[in-house]
Amino acid sequence: MERAKKILIAGLGNKYMGDDGFGPRVIEALMARNLPEDVETRDAGLCGVTLAPDLDDYELVIFVDAVEKRGKPGTIYRSEIKAEQVEEPKPEEAMSSFTFSVHETRLEELLLFAKAIGTLPPATIVIGCEILEVKLGESLSQEVDAAVLRAVELILDELQRYRERK
Repeated sequence: MERAKKILIAGLGNKYMGDDGFGPRVIEALMARNLPEDVETRDAGLCGVTLAPDLDDYELVIFVDAVEKRGKPGTIYRSEIKAEQVEEPKPEEAMSSFTFSVHETRLEELLLFAKAIGTLPPATIVIGCEILEVKLGESLSQEVDAAVLRAVELILDELQRYRERK
């Protein structure tokens, strides 16, 4: 008997490195909410590609991450990545595909690995927040801290829209 697929909201980042802790902080805020039973939240920290085998358990994955796109700090970006869009980039495109994570193991590497091992969900949503700075310390900059609750509301809206489409 096949298990019912769930939704994963995973916060990426290091909560001890300033604004890089945006993802884990959003997960903490979401955990205080009354989420549907089939929604799992996870502080994925700096797990990198080790999360890839687990993705097979989910029909939708929402990653929350700190990003650096040279925008205004605190700006929230939303990207939807369909499984068919995830492909090994040509060398000249390697840095321009959907690269924006500030971590050593970037989100696109995780998605490429998940696709290679057959665990990539049909759709992945990325909620990113433009950072001000990454520095040793647990506090977020004022701009990024203010974006945490906006990201939570965006994710809750995302879950509602997803359910309406099903």
